[in-house]
Amino acid sequence: MPRAKARDGVYYRADRRGWWGCYIDATGIRQRRRLETHTRQQAMDALGLIKAKEEKTRRTGVRPASDITLEPLSDRYKRHQKPCIRSTTYARLGGILDTLKAHLPERAKDITKRTVAEYIEKRSETVKPGTVAKEMSVLKHCLKLAVEREKLNQNPAAGARLPKLPPGKTRYLTPGELKAALESAPDWLRAPMAFAACTGVRRGEMLALRWMDVDQKNRRLYLRETKNGNLRILPLRESALAVLCSLPQGAPGDPVFAGVDAAFLSVYTKRVFERLGIHDASFHTLRHTAASWMVMEGASLYAVGQILGHKTPRMTQRYAHLSPDYMAVSMGKLDGIMMREVLPANVAGEPQLVTTESPANSSDLAASSNLLN
Repeated sequence: MPRAKARDGVYYRADRRGWWGCYIDATGIRQRRRLETHTRQQAMDALGLIKAKEEKTRRTGVRPASDITLEPLSDRYKRHQKPCIRSTTYARLGGILDTLKAHLPERAKDITKRTVAEYIEKRSETVKPGTVAKEMSVLKHCLKLAVEREKLNQNPAAGARLPKLPPGKTRYLTPGELKAALESAPDWLRAPMAFAACTGVRRGEMLALRWMDVDQKNRRLYLRETKNGNLRILPLRESALAVLCSLPQGAPGDPVFAGVDAAFLSVYTKRVFERLGIHDASFHTLRHTAASWMVMEGASLYAVGQILGHKTPRMTQRYAHLSPDYMAVSMGKLDGIMMREVLPANVAGEPQLVTTESPANSSDLAASSNLLN
């Protein structure tokens, strides 16, 4: 551990107009920090407290949690997240952090597993489980960064028990419902609705498209503003190309769906469905429609997951029941071996009626039963 030197103490910096302290921390590294004091004596007292804390940390190996509040902690978290997430997600992040600050203790170190559990219980009375899960995800990540930066010793939100989430929606439209909706929709709404149903893209991905992202020659679509932050390349088929050709083409940097507002798109799409009596449907239902139709037409779940941009196969698994041949084909693989190489001829042949009056049939049945067991 470095030895204390003459400069380990307090000093005034005219360029910063304040008192500063120089000391050696618990890890043996020399530190300099500004002291929120006005006189030399106050600065010396403050530095003495800092040195005492560092010495205790060195002896116990446990650094005491700082007195940082949720306000600066959330500001640091937003700065950390801004380059990592989409602008729309970042806009929602501020509201979530404001909600957390309104319901949790002011100081971060006062947040305990009990306060987190009480927060989940109270919020679950007024909002949906999915909302609670999103808020807790932000809190866990925010406190995790605080632990990494040595502002907290532990993350009290880690391992918190969340309310059970409902199964994901798989409501999809029939061809007749989709046709009726497109015919009933206003002119500006038809192309976005049809394109979403043709490609399965998310609303944000679609509205972020620029004409330079559309490669009509090679029939490719480049999705840059994705939920996972990764570039996704989709093949363009005839139906999607027909929708794009119906739109006025702009400059490479112009949006493909110029002038379409995300909120208006969702509101007016839902109004179209409600007017036609198509219940429990929204703009996102068009994405489910694309996925469901692909599966029903025999597309593999892996391919559908890649097209939709699912991060895990679990998200795509909810469409498995829509393919009547999905499990039958797999069971057929087992059938081939069993019928050719395992089952005896009388079992693998035509079904036979077995009665208790025939000793031969009884022995054959017993032998087959032993083999299958």
